[in-house]
Amino acid sequence: MRAQELWIGGRWEPSRGDLTAEVRNPAGLEVVATVQLATEDDVDRAVAAARDAFETGVWRDRSPAERARVIRDAADRIEKRLPALARLLTSELGCPLWFSERAHVPNPVRHLRYYADLIDGRSFDEVRTDGVNTSLVVEEPVGVVGAITPWNGPLSSPTIKVAPALAAGCSVVVKPAPETPLTVMALGEALAEAGLPGGVLSILPGGRDAGEALVRHPQVDKVAFTGSSAAGKAIMRMCADRVARVTLELGGKSAAIVLPDADVAAMVKAILPMSFSVNGQLCISQSRVLVPRHREADVRDALTSAIRALKVGDPMRADTFIGPLISARQRERVEEYLTIARHEGADIAVGGGRPEGLGEGWYVEPTLLAAVTNSMRVAREEIFGPVVALIPYDDVDEAVRLANDSPYGLSGSVWGGDAGFAVDVARRIRTGMVSVNGAPQSWGTPFGGFKQSGVGREMGPEGLQSYLEKKSIAVASGSI
Repeated sequence: MRAQELWIGGRWEPSRGDLTAEVRNPAGLEVVATVQLATEDDVDRAVAAARDAFETGVWRDRSPAERARVIRDAADRIEKRLPALARLLTSELGCPLWFSERAHVPNPVRHLRYYADLIDGRSFDEVRTDGVNTSLVVEEPVGVVGAITPWNGPLSSPTIKVAPALAAGCSVVVKPAPETPLTVMALGEALAEAGLPGGVLSILPGGRDAGEALVRHPQVDKVAFTGSSAAGKAIMRMCADRVARVTLELGGKSAAIVLPDADVAAMVKAILPMSFSVNGQLCISQSRVLVPRHREADVRDALTSAIRALKVGDPMRADTFIGPLISARQRERVEEYLTIARHEGADIAVGGGRPEGLGEGWYVEPTLLAAVTNSMRVAREEIFGPVVALIPYDDVDEAVRLANDSPYGLSGSVWGGDAGFAVDVARRIRTGMVSVNGAPQSWGTPFGGFKQSGVGREMGPEGLQSYLEKKSIAVASGSI
């Protein structure tokens, strides 16, 4: 099978190296495609194209309305390909097809339209005066952006970065993960077809060497990274060497606090997709469930019954809720944590093994760990698989303390009959986003984390601001 080439500056280009990777369907392990991987030389080419495009102003100097038109047109083009892209995404990632159709492809379309609407008619200039002196405060694009994205959001994660960066007038080089490099190419094609000038956007699937080359490149003004906290720390150190701007969206170990007056049946029904979407491979997964000690048995029984009923199988089937993990290595990681859980004294209430009758796919049963304490590794470290830990507490103050007793602070939820009190509890959780009784976040709100879950915010107006620099120009009063 001919290797998919790189997307450099708006067109397909062969790599100057000989690195390739096979993309395998996690369910059946068949080869979906063979792709070329970027070398450091390829990164240099893409950054040079991005820098040239930025300096010449072919995109930066277009009006916000013109940029909005291109971005909106690209969204329309991706939307027309939704059915095929959803199937391709499920083939490379292994998440259920229904999730690809409802979220993984539609959400990038929404991101593009959101940022097109946000800049259309928006002024990037503001006049400020103290009554005597006058300044013109202008917002300018930060420059060339290096975006490094993970395998669990093949199209959505790159678009969360590319959409606001292009809206701001930046040029972008994206390095997606080699495990899921197929769907993201539709973003490049759609933008080129919509009229994005050459050089402005490159998409280079690659490994760690390519990622490090992009982060260290002296012509990259800002790095936007989504991935593990360990990798984020390394990137932050590299950016510090040259004071490059950086946004980090990192790991999570989110807690769901079940209050004493919560409706357990409603909570269980709503929390399942919050814990097991993308087969548990989401940084915002509700992977710790904190329950009042006197209700622990009831919650355990309800969750055990509900998890046991989840359909595990072929992600292309409409009734599948849990598909395979992304790779054999990821399955080994999850299974290692299950072994650790047993050694630490946790009780596996349901799951804990490989489902039978599903062939060679990289499957793990959805699992509930009971008798867990917050000091256990399975309660503190990100497992990134379909594993949830049930942790008891004695009063609400302890529940808040346990929720906050984590190196992470990305997401969370509070469940209770008194919505006002639940909001009060949510305010006390040190995390970037909290849901009360499973309510979805409003579109256009900021996304990001406290502590080791990241630096900065994506999405919403905050996402656009992260790709802008402010300049103050002193002028004579009355001259503007």
